[in-house]
Amino acid sequence: MPDTRNNLNWVTCRFEDMSPFQVYSLLKLRQQIFIIEQECIFPEIDGLDPVCLHILALDGNDVLAATRIVGPGLDPDHAEQGDRPAIGRVVTSEVLRGQGIGRVLMARAIEACADNFAGKPIYLNAQLYLRDFYQGLGFVQFGDEYDEDGIAHISMERPA
Repeated sequence: MPDTRNNLNWVTCRFEDMSPFQVYSLLKLRQQIFIIEQECIFPEIDGLDPVCLHILALDGNDVLAATRIVGPGLDPDHAEQGDRPAIGRVVTSEVLRGQGIGRVLMARAIEACADNFAGKPIYLNAQLYLRDFYQGLGFVQFGDEYDEDGIAHISMERPA
């Protein structure tokens, strides 16, 4: 479905449904933001992408915003996810920031969780500085702040 504000084409797909160009663009965007911009060295390619549902904002084959939904119990590094789906790797290109695209992206991810995991709350491993953003989308913090890869994080849940 196009986003008329930016001529973006929104796609919800499995990893195997992406073209090689889209996979390359997705990984390049996440590397640019999570590793280079945030100066955080961590294994960004973690083996979960092939089992996730992905939400992409595309301009041609260029991924400009994206997130993934990890099914319940699939992420061995986040046992606290439990039997909830998790939204993760939320990323927006620098050229789109400040235009509300992150909110659109999250709304689409929440809708995809409801469609694919009806009746389940949604888990989110959030960077601490984004707490207010996620609270505005109905997520509630649980537990204490913790360090993940040198960045302050919190666990959040959006009730079903």
